[in-house]
Amino acid sequence: MSRAAALAACALLGACATRSGPAPVETPHGYLDEAAIRSLADATPAPAPWSPSDLTPVEPGTDRWWMATAHAQLAAPDGAQHFDCVLNARFAQRPRPALTRLMNRLLIDADRLTRLLAEQTPRPRPIKAIDGLQPCQRVNDAMREGPSWPAGGAVAGAAYGEMFAALAPDRAAEARGIGREIGQSRAICRMNWPSDVADGAALGRRLFAAEASTEFAADLEAARAEVAAARAEGLTNPGCAAERRAFAQGGAQAGRGAASAP
Repeated sequence: MSRAAALAACALLGACATRSGPAPVETPHGYLDEAAIRSLADATPAPAPWSPSDLTPVEPGTDRWWMATAHAQLAAPDGAQHFDCVLNARFAQRPRPALTRLMNRLLIDADRLTRLLAEQTPRPRPIKAIDGLQPCQRVNDAMREGPSWPAGGAVAGAAYGEMFAALAPDRAAEARGIGREIGQSRAICRMNWPSDVADGAALGRRLFAAEASTEFAADLEAARAEVAAARAEGLTNPGCAAERRAFAQGGAQAGRGAASAP
C-alpha cells in the first residue's frame, strides 16, 4: 500500500480523525415501511446475465484498490467522510447527529431493499464464482457466500450521493460522483459484478426519491444546517490529494480494460 493511499484510507475511514462528544445514538429502523420497500422491489427489473469476463480491471494494490477498501465503511459518522473532499469539510471532526441519523436510516432502508431483492434472485459474488480471486477487504464465509445482486454498497452510495446533492446543491454533481465511486468500489473489490453495481445505483436513486416521511424531511432539514456548518469551519481532509489520484488511476485502468476488450 502506497503512503498516499494509506493516508487516504486512514483519513476517510476516520483513523486520522479526532472526535469528541458522546457517541451517536443507534437508530434501529429506516424511514420506509415494508409496503414501500416491497413496492420498490416489485418495480425492479430482473438483472442482466453475468460473466467471469465482466470483472472491473483495477489491479490489487493500486491506490484505487485501497480507496475501494475505505469505501466499504458506509455507516455514519465515518461514512460521511467519503464526501469530505468534494464538499471541502471534515464531517467526522465533531458530532453531526442529524447527518449521522439521516445516513444510517437511509442505510437501513438500502439494506432492507437489497436483501429482499437478493432473496428473490440470488447469484454468486465474483469472489465465489472465480477461484483464487482476491477481494480488497477481509471477508468471512457469510460474506463470500452472500448474493451479489443488487450491490448493496451501490444502493447506499447512490442514495448518499442524492442526499448530499440535496444538502449541498452547489456541489450536487460532485456529490453524485462520489456516490457512483462508492458503488464502483464494490466491483473493484470483486464483491459484486459491474452490472450488479449499475442496478444498485439505479435502485439507490429510486430509494432516495421514495423517502417522503415527515421524519425524513425533518432529518434532512437538520442535516442541511449541519453540512453548512461543517463547510463553514474551513477544514480540509488530508487524504484529498490521494483520493484524486486514486480516482484518476481507476478511470485510466478502466479505460485500458475497455480498450482491450474484444
